Formats: sequence, C-alpha cells, structure tokens
Amino acid sequence: MKALLLNILFIFLSLSLYAQFELFGIGTKWDDSFKEWTIFTSDEDVEGDLSIRWITKNDWKEWDYRLEDESGSIKMKFHNDPSKWEVRGGGEIISMQTKWRGDNTEWRITDGSVTLTIKSKYRTNLEEWEIQENKYGAFEMYTTYENDIRDWEIIDELSDEISFHFKMALLFVVAYNSTPKI
Repeated sequence: MKALLLNILFIFLSLSLYAQFELFGIGTKWDDSFKEWTIFTSDEDVEGDLSIRWITKNDWKEWDYRLEDESGSIKMKFHNDPSKWEVRGGGEIISMQTKWRGDNTEWRITDGSVTLTIKSKYRTNLEEWEIQENKYGAFEMYTTYENDIRDWEIIDELSDEISFHFKMALLFVVAYNSTPKI
C-alpha cells in the first residue's frame, strides 16, 4: 500500500514539475531552412523540436513536435487549405483556423472548451504576435532580432489550464505564418 502511495505521489510531483515549464523561445536549427525548429523552455536543460514530417519531400502540410515525454502532430485539416490546421497530442485535438478568409494575421484556436485568438500586432509586419484574451494569462511572440525570423522570444504567462499542446498550436501559427515556405 505504501509503495502504491509513493508511486502516485511521484507521478503527481513529476506532472506538476512538467507543468511548470514555460515556453521561452524557438529558433531554426539551420540558418537557411525553416523546416526544423528547436523549442526552448524556462528550464535550460529541456529543449524540444518542431519539424516537417517529410523533410525530403518539402511537404509543409504535416509537422511533428516533441518536448520531453510529450509529442504530437500538426496537420493541415484539408488538402491545400492553409487556413485550417489540427494539433493532435496528449489525447487532445486542437483546431486552428483563420478568423477571416484570406487573412493569416489573426487565428482562432480552440480545444472545444477554451478558445483563444492570436493576432499579429501589425498587418504588414509579422514579427510580433499576441493573444487577444487575457482570461488565461498572456502569450506573446516576437523576433529576437528585427527583420530576422529565424529566432523568436516567447512570453508564456498562460495558466496551467492551457496545455502544452495548446501552446504548440499558438507557437505553430506564428512560426508557419511568419516564414517563407522554401
């Protein structure tokens, strides 16, 4: 009985420590490609990755991500419609779609119970993004260096109600829509 309680306590502590990781930034793995990214957290020892699933095919419709024991996929919901995407990971399905047709500067992201809107601060400059609602805290992304979309800083002050997979949806919308598809 004691062993069972200790195991449950260990699992609980492990999960609560994981929940404390905040996204800190992302950067391209290579200076000349936007197909592979490194995800940085508030813990310097914990890094993840985000990358195109089929790199050699240059297919931008399917992505995979990983951070420690968490992983998932991001896919275009319908063939050749970059205005609708889905994140699947951790038993969750998170939908992402543009708020307005033909406008990739404002996105609505939902898991069915929480809906957030992330928007570029400026329509002609996609180097600064933020969520519009503050009920769950703040989330902002901006380039580390002006006019250099390879490295991004993240202000992740979202509540624990927002899962890592939901945060990946926010991060992906910014990275995908701010970079050239070469």
